[in-house]
Amino acid sequence: MILVAEVAVFGFIFFQRIKEIDNLAKEKLYLAEINPSQVKESNLKDSQQTEIPSIEGPINPKLVGSYLAPGQPEFVFVLGNYAYLADGYAGIQIFDVSQPENPELVGSYDTPGYSEGVFVSGNLAYVSDKSGGFLILDVSDSKTPKEISRYEPISAEGVFVSGNYAFLAYSWWGYKIFDVSKPTLPQFVCEEDLLEETEGVFVSGNYLFLAKGEKGGLQIFDISDILHPKLLSTYKAPGYSESVFVQGNYAFLATEIDLKIFDISSPSQPLLVSNIKVPGSAESVFVSGQYAFLAAGKAGLQIVDISDPKKPKLSVSLQIPGFAERVFVSGNYAYLATKDIDALTKTNLAIENAGHLYIIQISD
Repeated sequence: MILVAEVAVFGFIFFQRIKEIDNLAKEKLYLAEINPSQVKESNLKDSQQTEIPSIEGPINPKLVGSYLAPGQPEFVFVLGNYAYLADGYAGIQIFDVSQPENPELVGSYDTPGYSEGVFVSGNLAYVSDKSGGFLILDVSDSKTPKEISRYEPISAEGVFVSGNYAFLAYSWWGYKIFDVSKPTLPQFVCEEDLLEETEGVFVSGNYLFLAKGEKGGLQIFDISDILHPKLLSTYKAPGYSESVFVQGNYAFLATEIDLKIFDISSPSQPLLVSNIKVPGSAESVFVSGQYAFLAAGKAGLQIVDISDPKKPKLSVSLQIPGFAERVFVSGNYAYLATKDIDALTKTNLAIENAGHLYIIQISD
């Protein structure tokens, strides 16, 4: 029975890969339309860090608001007065969080597959959809988001947008890069098959950072020539690496075992300067000022003081019901996407109301 199951799983993965290879010709057609002289300078900027004020000084987190999600929350992104929730088979949910104590669901979009990630810039939401591909939504009217483009032949875990480019964590095999200067017609630029799964993606300046899943650790690419990214370094880490965040000269890698902090002053030779074990498992990390905020699975929200990156220390723990999957910090609030414990083993099923969006006030 075990052998049959293994063969079935291998067959499914092989079939998916064949489908994607069949579509590679279509992708390469896009390359013929790109003028290399126009894209050699990648015009990248770190969108998250430039738009979000840093948290400094003492903190005293307290839960102030929550909402029972329609689906299975996987990721949350906040911009202005709106929180965007990648909600599994329920697609994208949009909340008005102008009153954090009473978040209001104002709009939604049912994506074709299982929504894993979302990144919002201006009036556009970029969605990574496992089995459903890469979607771009017009969210200028939050009540009625509209799909303006879809690229289907991929299975995507995470998405990060910087300048004119979208970077997708490409499930089992690596990453893909798209030119999104024309959102209605995103153009495939390049990809890399890295053999192992890719869970998290982050861009800072001319560098691409990947969290590489099971025993994959951290990978750093030079993307100054967007057509030909160059692998600079790989740091193999034990445990499952699911999220990476960069602030200044440091990269923060969330693993199921701990939070690892790297000095990336020389991206080709990242130096592990410290690691800290926290209660639960570090599912994702978001850094603001002198604090690293961790969605820590069954241990809720863990906040680490990183004022000295070589000597991080656990500052505050806040127990939250369920399993904390993702954290996003904006202003004086942290937003948690959580799943119900009972739903963790049923992500292949379209379960309703299987998690929450929680809003935590960080300081008084």
